[in-house]
Amino acid sequence: MWLTRLVAVIALFCWPGSSRAGAQSSIPTTVKAIPPSFWHAGAGVVALNALTWSYNRYVQHWQWANVGTRSWWENIKGGFVWDNDVFMDNQLAHPYHGSFYFNSARASGYNFWQSTPFVAAGSVTWELFTENVRPSLNDVINTTFGGIALGEVTYRLSSILRPGRRPASYALSREVGAFALSPIGRTQGLLRRDSREDGNGGEPWPEADMWVSAGRRKATDTPGGASADRSFIELAVRYGSPFDAQLARPYDAFEFRVQLSPETPGVVTHVGVSGLLARSYLSNTRRNQLVLGLFQHYDYDDVPVFKSGGQSLSGALLYRRRLDSRNQLDLGLHLEGVLLAGITSDQGHYFRRDYDYGSGAGSRFLAALRRDGHDLLRLDSRLVWLHSLFGSKGNHLALFTRLGAAVRVSGLVGIGCDLGLITRHSWYPGSPSVTQRVPQMRAYLMWQPS
Repeated sequence: MWLTRLVAVIALFCWPGSSRAGAQSSIPTTVKAIPPSFWHAGAGVVALNALTWSYNRYVQHWQWANVGTRSWWENIKGGFVWDNDVFMDNQLAHPYHGSFYFNSARASGYNFWQSTPFVAAGSVTWELFTENVRPSLNDVINTTFGGIALGEVTYRLSSILRPGRRPASYALSREVGAFALSPIGRTQGLLRRDSREDGNGGEPWPEADMWVSAGRRKATDTPGGASADRSFIELAVRYGSPFDAQLARPYDAFEFRVQLSPETPGVVTHVGVSGLLARSYLSNTRRNQLVLGLFQHYDYDDVPVFKSGGQSLSGALLYRRRLDSRNQLDLGLHLEGVLLAGITSDQGHYFRRDYDYGSGAGSRFLAALRRDGHDLLRLDSRLVWLHSLFGSKGNHLALFTRLGAAVRVSGLVGIGCDLGLITRHSWYPGSPSVTQRVPQMRAYLMWQPS
């Protein structure tokens, strides 16, 4: 699923006529927004559940999809429990499915906040009425909050690509790319006959920069503790900026990354979304800006010996210093509250689950030296503490650190390298604590279209 979306996003930034996606000069100024439709949004959610259930029941013949009034009543009466599904299903597949619910509402005319109840409703009804096993609490949380984050990202990127934003000769290719990014969103758009609508009520979209990295990754992430050398490709998008004066809506600024490694079991090794929900200036001068921001985060990391990912919110203090006309220094400090996250555990395994679910708190730190809007040096660090709610009875402290450098060597091509370290320290009542370290190094070529 991510390979298709990756190709579509790459196509988004390859279009002739603009080197920066979402450039305001290409945005129509006389666009009439179509009023939201509850029936279109709700019907999309119901259709998604019905089609997915039909596939599970009549094509895959899964026993758990054999449902009826008796299973519905048992699910309602029994209530929600934690499940023991594999990490990728719970932490990636469910948020991805939730993004479809969200896009059904967004493409039906609802704004960010108005679309969120449709995700929760789609997830709850799926758990209650399409499976004959007890409904899963962690699935509802992951589908809802992860679906909101992935849904808004894919909706905006798809909307940038929609017809009317580039020369007419590329309309079909643009439509295919937009559909690959947001199938339900474009389907709703076509049903509502709003192909001329730009998806933002006539308001300008912020600018979006992207870069694609491909190279080799060496990491100590095999079960025996030996180093492994694997290829990878990563797509990164920086959409808008928390320092932009014209920000008005949630996710007018976000960062999105997805890393694929075909030589690992799950292929998708990293997904990250950090979206700005609200912000307030503390100081704003020509050379210095200081901002308070509220962010939503979705994180997913899955390498052979370590898994972590979940949903969180953070309050951030952000600082930008303009060094000269081309260079700037960005700093950011986040205090984070983790609603629900999964993390590798050494105890409490059951069935296909080899991780704990927990809530907790943490912090994030970013320092970046940028030239012409692109990172020359960047340090990312995240410290998170989780108290296990399901699995073992342990507590986990994880530290993620990455230091990277990149330079352009010719035109749109650059080279880069980075060093990273994941450290997990876990405490278990009545058992020895466990410390795990996963160092890695990456070297890669970069393609930056702007």
